[in-house]
Amino acid sequence: MPHRPVLRRAVRALCAAALALAATLAGGGPAHADFGSDYHDPITAAKPLTRPDTRSCTVEVMHERAFRNGYGNPADTPYAGTLTPPADCAGPWSKVVLDLHGSVAGRQFDRLFTVRVGGVEVLMSSTPEPSQDGIEWRVERDVTRYAPVLTGPQPFEFDLANVTDSTYTGVFVISASFTFYTASSAWPAARTADRVLTGGGFTLDRAHPSTAKEFTLPRNLERLTAEVYARGGGACEEFAYASAPEEFVQANPGRGYCGQGPFRELVLAVDGRTAGAVWPYPVIYTGGWDPLLWRPTPGIFAFDLPAYQVDLTPYVGLLVDGRPHTVSLTVNRAEQQSNDGWTGQLNLFADLDHGSTRTSGALTEHRVAAAAATDVALTDLGGGSGDWTVTAARHDLARGWVQTSHGRVSTETRTDRSFRSTQQLRDTGNDLTLHNRTDQSWSTVRTGGGRPSVSTGSESAPLDVSYRYTADAAGSTDQRTAMVLGLHRSDSADGRRSTVDHTYAPTAHRHSGDATVRTADSVESYRSTGPDGPYARTITTRDGWPL
Repeated sequence: MPHRPVLRRAVRALCAAALALAATLAGGGPAHADFGSDYHDPITAAKPLTRPDTRSCTVEVMHERAFRNGYGNPADTPYAGTLTPPADCAGPWSKVVLDLHGSVAGRQFDRLFTVRVGGVEVLMSSTPEPSQDGIEWRVERDVTRYAPVLTGPQPFEFDLANVTDSTYTGVFVISASFTFYTASSAWPAARTADRVLTGGGFTLDRAHPSTAKEFTLPRNLERLTAEVYARGGGACEEFAYASAPEEFVQANPGRGYCGQGPFRELVLAVDGRTAGAVWPYPVIYTGGWDPLLWRPTPGIFAFDLPAYQVDLTPYVGLLVDGRPHTVSLTVNRAEQQSNDGWTGQLNLFADLDHGSTRTSGALTEHRVAAAAATDVALTDLGGGSGDWTVTAARHDLARGWVQTSHGRVSTETRTDRSFRSTQQLRDTGNDLTLHNRTDQSWSTVRTGGGRPSVSTGSESAPLDVSYRYTADAAGSTDQRTAMVLGLHRSDSADGRRSTVDHTYAPTAHRHSGDATVRTADSVESYRSTGPDGPYARTITTRDGWPL
């Protein structure tokens, strides 16, 4: 698995938003204890996992493992262990949960890490930046859907590439455990796929925008879902959502602007036929733009990056011939500055027809765009300033059927997506306003072979950024950053509806020279409804501490 370079933050912090903020963000600098020597342990208003009250067994797979140097000889990452499902809590399980506990003190960047079981990625995450006195944080992850991997002892891998030296002293000490919850009448065994297959890790960049893996799928396959972990990294791609149109960059050479525009999609294809797309959420880590923004509340998904789902069931009839079939991913655009690219992993979840040894079927309708339709409206104001609006859209439909032991099952999938990014850039990157919004809706309808099934969903992901940096003749500098991140989602399956409304709004102010100011505040609001009932929480913080 590729690692981020040691100097990634030196470029990243100076190019936050990937729009030549070099001089601007340098004033803040990374990983300082800006609220004195400490700030509150990371907290979030997001709803914690609902855990069964059944008998459970916890298996620790990594105990207080220290990650100091991922590039040494030998490197201390990845950590390799073994996860053995507990005999006292044998499956099938109602739920399986991965719990992480970490601590770090001193000065350090945020670092990305991944967790794999049996070669299958089950978590992509990042660390918080520490205070001088030290912080602790926890991550919980529902990994029930990976239960088919846990048929016996499996390799456990934890990969975190840290770097320490005389300046960046923070050592991440992390423990990991899995808790297996038995089933009961109130908590029945979770329904999961029969098999999980993985294509392993991938890296997509300008030179190699595509990756492809061959899979030989079971001949009695009935349903198939792809899962994609993906994150942009490097000097520009981590902030791709704020990149300038390529035409603007070419017209303003030498200013350090990142190009290729703010829209990214990863197109998934089966045997060369486009089958769906992933539009990544603009995840911002705890060192992004200004570290003060994320103390003590991390950005949405920063500690638990999304695993994007693509329903491939309409294509099953093409995949049950016992031959290898190719599943590929292609990123539409990527910059090529320091270590820019997209990394992640592709997993496949296969549901089988247990009443037969072989299914058959066909793809009957395919209207899936090879690429999203995009448009750029650009006004170059000269002197490195400009305004632009970038839009993208796709409207996809696929239908197919599978002949099973319980009849012919037809599946129709629809997705509609739209993206809009409006930016105003002034003062060679020192004055920036960004408004992004992604809207997606989807539906899956299954008929035949039993009771019809309908599932629908919609999601909106807004991101607003305001950034100002000024410097006077006496050498005093002033930097102000304000953001609003959002995730608003609704899901309905066979009449059961759930919703999430999650908003995080932080601000930060830095002033140096004639006076010193280091201050920040935030409001995080989380509201949800669903089978467990309503949940609501709001957290307000100031200068690193909840109010």
